[in-house]
Amino acid sequence: MKTLLILALATTTAFTAHAATTAADAFASLKKLQGEWRGPAMQKGMPPSHSIYRVTAGGSAVQETVFPGTKMEMLSVYHMDRGRLLMTHYCALGNQPRMKLNTRKSTASELVFDFNGGTNLNPQRDAHMHSLTLTLPNASHKGPQKLTGSGTSWEGGKLKGSCGATLTRVR
Repeated sequence: MKTLLILALATTTAFTAHAATTAADAFASLKKLQGEWRGPAMQKGMPPSHSIYRVTAGGSAVQETVFPGTKMEMLSVYHMDRGRLLMTHYCALGNQPRMKLNTRKSTASELVFDFNGGTNLNPQRDAHMHSLTLTLPNASHKGPQKLTGSGTSWEGGKLKGSCGATLTRVR
């Protein structure tokens, strides 16, 4: 009985610490990222991290331009679709992986996107972005706002690598 009570308490505590968020709330949080963000390079040989978020299409989409003005420039577009938050990543590799917010894994401060198909790619063969996690700025934190993005890439139907960076709002 004691073990069962401890297990129940641990499960309740874990669930409370990881309260899920809704797609609509997550989309509202993405809109608040509007502006310019900069940080160190994600990996050796890459340019410094630089993203510009912009709310567009009458507020129905959030556009993220990554590495603007460089040969690595890429675009991700976030939008709602029938209660789901989706993202299409227009990659420098020439493919367009689609991601869907995983509301079970996401919280108000951390948005987790999972691979949900794509165009110009065979996920069992081709290199592609396969997941994205955004750790959002803490609104109550004094000082510069920080945004952390991390993701995984797959090739040959399996994990190839991961990278990430913490960016600071510059405007």
